[in-house]
Amino acid sequence: MTDVLILAPAQSGRDRLQRVLRLAPTIQVAGVATSFPFLRSLMDQAPADVVLIDLEPLADSGVTHDWLLELLELIPAVLLSSAPDSAVFNCLLHADAGALLRGDASSEQIIHAINGVVAGLLTFDSSLVLPHEAGQVLAEKLTPRETEVLHLLAEGLVNREIASRLDISEHTIKFHIRSILGKLGASTRTEAVTRGLRSGLIEL
Repeated sequence: MTDVLILAPAQSGRDRLQRVLRLAPTIQVAGVATSFPFLRSLMDQAPADVVLIDLEPLADSGVTHDWLLELLELIPAVLLSSAPDSAVFNCLLHADAGALLRGDASSEQIIHAINGVVAGLLTFDSSLVLPHEAGQVLAEKLTPRETEVLHLLAEGLVNREIASRLDISEHTIKFHIRSILGKLGASTRTEAVTRGLRSGLIEL
């Protein structure tokens, strides 16, 4: 079961997002917040896997993006926005997993995005990405450690073997793999290796 927190200042937004999540049998609402401080309080009381945020009312209230950066260090997010926002895009681009959807995204799109985020993916609605930013998604560089992990994935090693080779925990390996998948826009390990080969990140 995936636990999701909702952040939406408007009552109509909160009601709609709760209705959407009720459609997914594997998702449950862990809590509902009207502001960032309230959300942080909820996170302390009810640990969750993902936070679903209606950004538009928050932007209208003059909230800076500092809180978003802080939040994305703690939990993956699915963000709903009505227009491109470079600051929001850059915040999410540097997260390990997340999604940016239009405010009028369908219930199916929202549920699919939540499941993708749980799987470690980083996705964007192309209409919310400015032309000069589009290349950043593909140009997002892997860290040296992520490149090492990608090389070992290409050799066919499983998580346990990679952890042993690099002398780090399997949990950390899973974290790196989620990040690699998100940065390469891949949904599987095989796809990540294929994209790494095509982009010249790794060689066989």
